[in-house]
Amino acid sequence: MPRLDRMRKRRVMAKAKVYGFSPWVDQVDAINQIMKETGERTESALLRTLVDEALEARRRKRLPIPVSEESDHEFGGRLEFIEQLLLRLVQQGDVSFRVQDLCLALLQDVLAQAYATRRLLWESLVVPQLREKGINGNDLESRFTLQTDQAKHFAYGLALQIKDSIESLEWPACH
Repeated sequence: MPRLDRMRKRRVMAKAKVYGFSPWVDQVDAINQIMKETGERTESALLRTLVDEALEARRRKRLPIPVSEESDHEFGGRLEFIEQLLLRLVQQGDVSFRVQDLCLALLQDVLAQAYATRRLLWESLVVPQLREKGINGNDLESRFTLQTDQAKHFAYGLALQIKDSIESLEWPACH
């Protein structure tokens, strides 16, 4: 293993201090597996490397992570990208709101025209025939209201059916 060879050449072995310990069984298995994977032949060299890695990890854990210019620039780039996406979403939301506002105004106009046309036809065609049959003004208005209520019931029922059929379609999960 090239890394261990380089470490042996640069570092001086402490002859005065030797650490001896009895490893756990799972540690022996793990050390044997690492030796097999890396091709290391002596446990002591591998254990020194593992101790170095553990000590370095402990040092990194204690020290605050330094922010390099590269990572700071990358972080700033990400923030800019997120800001651009948010601005685009706000613009799309604004356009969508304006389109919905226009659709509502057009729908209101269509409904007003439909009601006016229905009222005109009712008063010019239906009312004269019903008056000839002896039906008075209160009954005429209640019949008009009853037909309006039946039409609303039909329209709301149809809208509910359409909504249910749309909701039963499988849409990609958004959350």
